[in-house]
Amino acid sequence: MPDNNEIIEELRNNNPFASLASPLPFENTNPDLQQLNRETSDEIEQLLRQKRREPNVPLAGLILGEAGSGKTHMLARILRRMRNNASAAIFVAVRAFRDPASVTRQLMNEIFISLKSMHSNGRTQFDVIASEVMNTYAERRRQDGFDSTENLDLKTYLAKDMPGLDRNFLKCFLLYITAKDDSVKSNVLDWLNEGLDDDDALSLGLPSKNLDSMTDAKCESVAEKTIISLGTLLAYARVPMLVCFDQLDAMKGRKLIEAWGNVIALLINNLPGILPLCFVKFEIWNDVFIPVLDEAVAQRIKSNEMVMQACTLQQARQLIHDKIAYVFKDSAEEKYKWLISRMGDILTPKLSPRDVIELANKAITHTGGADPSDEIYRTIANAYNDECRKVATAPNMWPPSSEQIMLALEVWLTSHDGVELGKGDGKYIRFKGVYGDKNLAFVIITSKNSSVATAGSKRAKLFLEEYPDGKGYYITESKTHKRTWKQAGQNLQAFIDAGGYVIFLDDETRVKWYGLTALVNHIDNGDVNLYISSQPRAATRDDIRAFVRSIDLLPGIFRPVLKKSPASATEPAPVIEPDVLKVNLKGIISTSPMNILAVDKAVELLANRRVTTTRNEIIAFVKENSGMFRTFKSKNDVLITFTDKK
Repeated sequence: MPDNNEIIEELRNNNPFASLASPLPFENTNPDLQQLNRETSDEIEQLLRQKRREPNVPLAGLILGEAGSGKTHMLARILRRMRNNASAAIFVAVRAFRDPASVTRQLMNEIFISLKSMHSNGRTQFDVIASEVMNTYAERRRQDGFDSTENLDLKTYLAKDMPGLDRNFLKCFLLYITAKDDSVKSNVLDWLNEGLDDDDALSLGLPSKNLDSMTDAKCESVAEKTIISLGTLLAYARVPMLVCFDQLDAMKGRKLIEAWGNVIALLINNLPGILPLCFVKFEIWNDVFIPVLDEAVAQRIKSNEMVMQACTLQQARQLIHDKIAYVFKDSAEEKYKWLISRMGDILTPKLSPRDVIELANKAITHTGGADPSDEIYRTIANAYNDECRKVATAPNMWPPSSEQIMLALEVWLTSHDGVELGKGDGKYIRFKGVYGDKNLAFVIITSKNSSVATAGSKRAKLFLEEYPDGKGYYITESKTHKRTWKQAGQNLQAFIDAGGYVIFLDDETRVKWYGLTALVNHIDNGDVNLYISSQPRAATRDDIRAFVRSIDLLPGIFRPVLKKSPASATEPAPVIEPDVLKVNLKGIISTSPMNILAVDKAVELLANRRVTTTRNEIIAFVKENSGMFRTFKSKNDVLITFTDKK
């Protein structure tokens, strides 16, 4: 039987409680604690069955509960059961709304993000809808008689059977089911969502569509029309779609809540087949939502009210046991007994599942005497790394979004002292600001449309013509910006020549941006707890400032851009103390997504900490300290990470 030291070492090296991040329900393979919130999941399943039988019946649900109460785990259970019963159902998770002028557009975005995600057996969620539509079509044609005098083709028949379906939506559906190439399917869904570059739309035989060139009111109208058509398709195929409105606690302001209420009314009253579920804290619902929402909408939501329950002491122990058993299999029992003994009196009834997991993690990793500020920094860093891992492993859930980039940028900039940040001057410059004696401007373009990129790059160039000593940034995504856009490319080159910065978010760097956005959404919703006293409290934006400053997002504002130059032959290279290099290298790797950092980037970040070293010196140092660090090669660089034993 292993001694306590061996048990501690094994738990720390393969900690089942290290991450609080929950996968999305259709990706969640964690063990199911069946008895936890069983009544709530049973009631939601009943609503889904009713929605399948009677798609036109207006239904909604209200789930009241604290952060970390196990809603993702519960939803995963619901979808797992439905699939085991061969019942198609679609899941949509909707993140925090921020702008009352674009609530319907954001909802449409979130729906199409989820429709492109995997459902089961290699099929996307939209594949499931398409399959069920065709099954329904075949059955109805059999009922009508395939040799009927009308003898309608598929397009004409579906148009007749679904008169509420928009003509272009039907055209896209037919393109989707006949496409042999997954990229064509993806483009079809992109056109239905935000639109495509004109050339790409033309290649599909679709009209030009670009929401970024429209007014907010027009965008909302187009989004509403698209969502209604999708609801018509769902009702025809009798596929219920569960739309889960999470992070509602983060919504601020009367106008935003009113706009959200209007969207909920649309889903309930005009979209057959869709079941909205609203997750919110009890006091937020009563104090913030009820005074603002239309009474009829509030009553409809509240008509199916459910309450998420805290863990009983037995459930808390079972949760700990199951997570250890999931990782350690046959050697789990002695580890479970050690951990339960270690937790002692801190494991009490009425803890949320998240509290149980965090307290178990603390019992494994905590050595005592930690400074509260260090504990806050550690908690925020762990939460950020969790979100970065989710972005990296499920990038399709974070498609290019100027709104999400704006949120990350705003929080990052305002976490630095001395920045005065304000709104931009229209559609292209999203933020303007001042830092010291420098004017700042940030153009953010994530559209797939060349005309938008051309206009945005022109506006960036004009800013530096107006403020030659200013700091201008053009931020875009590698996957949306085409290098073949000639005029946009010329504008950006002129912008760079004038001293501007062009930031292309690639697969690696976008993880930092969207990971920060996800962290802020969770912080604003009260989802991250700090355990720095006898009573945990929710972390706030003030708590994350110190950590956010350590994330490297943009060059040239708070630090100079390093320019490579040959070393002086007359000046000896500085001698770096090994302990200094170890502490600083550990620090910059800990704040990097996935705890992985390229060597060239390490040189730059160490220089920002006034630790001057070279690429070869770092590689040699890492090899000498193989107990803490290890390296592996990527396509373009050598990457550093921690060993399994830090």
